[in-house]
Amino acid sequence: MKYVALLSGGKDSCFNLLHCQHNHHQLVAAATLSPHSGKDEIDSYMYQTVGQDAIALVAQALDVPLYRRVIQGNPLQQAAEYGLKTAGGGGIPGDETEDLYALLFEVLHHHPDIQAVSVGAILSNYQRVRVEHVCRRLSLTPLAYLWQRNQTSLLSEMIASGLDAILIKIAGAGLTPSDLARSLSSMQPKLMSLHQKFGTHPCGEGGEYETFTIDSPLFKSWIDIKEKEIVVADQSDVAPETTSMIRLDIPAPLLLEHPFATLLTFIEDSLHCAPPDPLAASGTNSFHPELGPSVRRIGPWIAVGNVRLPKSDPQPLNVGEEVTRCFEILQNLLAKSSPAHGNLLPTSATITLLLPDLDGSTFSMANTAYASFFGTSPPARACVGVGGVGVGLDCLAWAEEWGRIPDNKMASKKMTGEMGTRKALHCSEFKLLGTCKHRSLFASYQCLLTCSFNAQIPPYTFISGQIGLIPSSLTLPPPSSESSTLPLETALVLQHTARIIRAAPNSGLGDGSEGGFGVNDSRSEVDSGDVSRNANGEGGWIQLAIYYLVHRADVDHVRKHVESVDGLTPTVYVVLLSLPRGARVEKQVLVHSGRFVVSDPDSSKEEEDEEELVVAKSPQFVQGDLLVQHPECTMVQNFRSIMKYPGFLHSSETCAIMFVRHSDVPHLPDTLAVQAVIQMRAIQEFTPFIERTLVAKAFVSHSNGSGRLVVSLLKALFKDEMPAVTVIPSQYVESRVGDGWDWAVTLMAV
Repeated sequence: MKYVALLSGGKDSCFNLLHCQHNHHQLVAAATLSPHSGKDEIDSYMYQTVGQDAIALVAQALDVPLYRRVIQGNPLQQAAEYGLKTAGGGGIPGDETEDLYALLFEVLHHHPDIQAVSVGAILSNYQRVRVEHVCRRLSLTPLAYLWQRNQTSLLSEMIASGLDAILIKIAGAGLTPSDLARSLSSMQPKLMSLHQKFGTHPCGEGGEYETFTIDSPLFKSWIDIKEKEIVVADQSDVAPETTSMIRLDIPAPLLLEHPFATLLTFIEDSLHCAPPDPLAASGTNSFHPELGPSVRRIGPWIAVGNVRLPKSDPQPLNVGEEVTRCFEILQNLLAKSSPAHGNLLPTSATITLLLPDLDGSTFSMANTAYASFFGTSPPARACVGVGGVGVGLDCLAWAEEWGRIPDNKMASKKMTGEMGTRKALHCSEFKLLGTCKHRSLFASYQCLLTCSFNAQIPPYTFISGQIGLIPSSLTLPPPSSESSTLPLETALVLQHTARIIRAAPNSGLGDGSEGGFGVNDSRSEVDSGDVSRNANGEGGWIQLAIYYLVHRADVDHVRKHVESVDGLTPTVYVVLLSLPRGARVEKQVLVHSGRFVVSDPDSSKEEEDEEELVVAKSPQFVQGDLLVQHPECTMVQNFRSIMKYPGFLHSSETCAIMFVRHSDVPHLPDTLAVQAVIQMRAIQEFTPFIERTLVAKAFVSHSNGSGRLVVSLLKALFKDEMPAVTVIPSQYVESRVGDGWDWAVTLMAV
């Protein structure tokens, strides 16, 4: 792609250009934002402005035109997210982010063939989110190959590449005026020593220092600094703030971390020992669920399931119109459930979009309609093709203003998950270690294939479905007549999921030594049992995992080996008609932080004013079999659960999956469901689900009455506490322990 470089003159923006060239993108122009005349530097949340006097020299060395704009705005919206959440998602007038929009708009006026923007962001989510917001509005793709990279490795790679940068500002512990104008290579030992002693950021991401690039393999000529002037802004003995005025071989990290590389090998070996798999799953499940939309509200959570057009409605002209009408139904249901909170759809946590197929035209029309309902910070999403049963939706929304509900006020020996405001992690750029996901929620087809949205509402993180795109190109592994793409796709899917969890707002970002993803990418091994937790032990526990596949024969190869990474997580494997971009596997997970609020046992205050503590807990996984017999048929139900906390009986934040197999009897007797319910209610681990189940997803693999039995069983089990149920026609359903099942139901209790 042709691209414009956002230049600060520093090492990061210039080093990212080397990765852009390495990935065959073409530099067309450079752009920069500067302070008003007479100011060398301003206090900006977004832009490095020190060294702007010489930025033209960098553009000249790159032999491209430079476009400049003076920063007019201020950091008005300083939250983690940026922009309007209403449909369209525009910017904030007067915010400094809008200066970037105006600058890139001007660049596009002169170079309309530009498709992408090079961004040197490493650790700043604040900066990255705003750049992505501007790029989305201009239909540009961010190229951010450095984001969330391990800073120790990254510094070494910059020096090894031949990039030569000097320090032009210092403001970090241990750095002195004598370090100004020194090269990055000569400073590396000192920077690493300071990192070990004080926890400073090796690449200066904590503001410890700023640099100016004087040479690079991309430069047509090097920049000679003949004079310098030392300006001391802060005389502090600890960290004086001081400013100095003034071939391509790019090492890339390994594609896969150790446990995921091992997983790839296991699946490759499994495929070599098996006969060739079919090109696609045979047949379709034409079962059309009779169950209408259902709504369940528990505290601030509102779940809506099985949103479809009524059969009595006129047939839509196309899938785009059907998506629109389904969303209008969803909006009305949410409004009726929470009339005081207005339109909750734009701030929903997660949505599942069921389409007849995911061919290019269907997917494009559906996403165009989808995008019209969201602005900044749309929900996490999974999108799958289920065959000719029309469009379907489910949604989990959050009434943010509700806050902590009164009946969750802690009393002695009680606990509940932490609660807080909705946050989001959006990823849409090309990265080396990025979380390359398969969709955004915007009308641009290009962005549809490169973006993912992950909403976090403590204690939960909702992650969009992940497919196995290669991060640097955002393409699926190329097919080959000699080998299957399944091993690499599966390994990438699991790695993307783990990295998102480690980088999500729920996890924290560490001290910079391990990178935002919490894993030192120079290490050869990562603990395979802890891949979703960062270097500080932060991240989350996967409560529930859903694997969508399109080939029946792929299920066993995946199922037998992902447990080395997933552990005992309740997992269901579902074969459907199609997945985005022709992927063979997609994974969606629900994550819990493992943090709980408990009353402080040492508090001397009265009970109503008890102090609260946040404690970290590790989950226990429980599973068991249930056999229900009847003279006409047999039903086997496999029950498994997550998040059982010994000593805390009041925690209801848990997930479970029920797997059911029954005989092919046209009309199963009601007594079968009654017997099953009696036995299920007797299971202690199932107690939280009786009254607190919010969401149920039923994957039905047969049309011989399975759908009706699912609904009958759930109604008998939950009675007046019926969750929001969505029925998803499937071609095959399997559990973590193997064996095909007639249907499976995932349950989320809060």
